[in-house]
Amino acid sequence: MRIVFSNGMKSFSSPAIFIDRDGVVNCRRPNDYVLEWSQFMFMPGIREALRELSTLQLPMIMISNQAAVGKGLLTSSALEEITARMNQTLLTDGVSLVAVYYCTHTPDEHCTCRKPQPELLFRASDDFAIDLARSIFIGDSDTDIQAARLAGCQPVLFGPGLNSCSDSLDWMKELPVARTAKELLQVAARALESTKSAPHRLIKPPRLGSGMS
Repeated sequence: MRIVFSNGMKSFSSPAIFIDRDGVVNCRRPNDYVLEWSQFMFMPGIREALRELSTLQLPMIMISNQAAVGKGLLTSSALEEITARMNQTLLTDGVSLVAVYYCTHTPDEHCTCRKPQPELLFRASDDFAIDLARSIFIGDSDTDIQAARLAGCQPVLFGPGLNSCSDSLDWMKELPVARTAKELLQVAARALESTKSAPHRLIKPPRLGSGMS
């Protein structure tokens, strides 16, 4: 599912700031999903952090797995409503998201768009001419980090409680880490600076085959 927050598509031909949703923008619900707006709670300090990130004047695009739709727990229209209200709240802060890309499949569907697969990043790159090699992806889980690396982005790990599907934490080594929202701008800016020596790559790398989620 793609939701675009602008009048028509725009070609940026620039890096982007990709952002995960659950655990980064809003608090995770332990062993549950956000199924209505009343359950959507912003992470402490994240609204101010996103406002600060917006001063970097780069497109901000959200990439998120939302298996609750595929499981029949959440309708597509309800997810769109939650997204619209999140976006409206951020707009009051001066934060403009360009688009949101959701994978609504369940893990056992083995789709190519569910993180850790990088397909949604590739689609955003196609749609908005994003330079993936100079972009960052802010996430709180090993699946976010894997997706970023497979797409050629610089991953940035965020949050006090990191979410891992792996028994090993080797995936966290040598990553830029922002433990709190107050640290996010500085860490993200350094990560973006580190990508400046990367070759321009507006043409995405080859897609992977159908992968396990």
